[in-house]
Amino acid sequence: MEACNIRTGIEDEILFILNPVAGSGRSGKMFDEAEALLKQAGVNYSVIKTEHPGHATEIAQKAVGEGSKFIVAVGGDGTVGEVAPVLLGKDELTFGVLPFGTGNDFAKSLNIPSNAEKAVEILLSNNVKKVDMGLAAELHGEKRQKFFVNVAGQGFDVSVLENTAKHAKKAKGMLPYLIGVAEALIHKTKLRVRIKCKELEKELDMLICIVGNGKCFGGGMLGTPLAEVDDGKFDICLVKDVSTLTFLRLLPAFIKGKHIKSKVVNYFRTSEIIIDSDENYLIETDGEIILRTPVLYKILPGVLRVIKA
Repeated sequence: MEACNIRTGIEDEILFILNPVAGSGRSGKMFDEAEALLKQAGVNYSVIKTEHPGHATEIAQKAVGEGSKFIVAVGGDGTVGEVAPVLLGKDELTFGVLPFGTGNDFAKSLNIPSNAEKAVEILLSNNVKKVDMGLAAELHGEKRQKFFVNVAGQGFDVSVLENTAKHAKKAKGMLPYLIGVAEALIHKTKLRVRIKCKELEKELDMLICIVGNGKCFGGGMLGTPLAEVDDGKFDICLVKDVSTLTFLRLLPAFIKGKHIKSKVVNYFRTSEIIIDSDENYLIETDGEIILRTPVLYKILPGVLRVIKA
């Protein structure tokens, strides 16, 4: 294949951190295809497979400590979210993504497809760009912090993730997610929050708050369709509390990114925002649910060197 015969000029050994069970096992099978292309291209590389949640972070930390310069996450957004923070702020390191998981939302913002041949071709192009990351910092209790590369949020998307996790062991592919969406719709709850940033100060009842560095979440839903990963800003999407029927009508537009001019949506850009609340609502950062509101979100411009299309 032509893509495999291109000499990339990449001198460093590439470490692939592979989550073989991502995408219900799709990741491992697709990496077999990618590996054949890498061998044909004469790439110097090694592979370490993850064995449990958090393992990708451990592997990346050890690799960086041992001098690795080029690390690639192979899997879905969970794998990306575990590896990327380890490389934050390290200008001598390069991050790559082979998006072989279920959602692959961050890769969409990098214009990297889930096709093995095309993804490898982009990786070997060595087209390195600096992109932003986000920091979510609790403003209460232990004041825990999490870095994220794609999106953070609270409300409906957290409910979907919680419900999806309940069904993930019983069903495969997108089915657990679809069930999770349905259950979140049936049991939708409003969040009473106070938005504090330069662009907006407002108290409201909302269903969704998305803090987007990337465009997509939930396997391709364009929640923040105008977001760019290298513009030094978050795109914020707030969906006000509405009836289930109104929300159902909005959902198709939301999936396609056509919702931002709706009367029930506040959409704007900012580099820093506080979501304040009396109740400690759960937060998701790149699909991981750990933190709770009140929370400060802050953009970290150009802190990750990543391969883009």
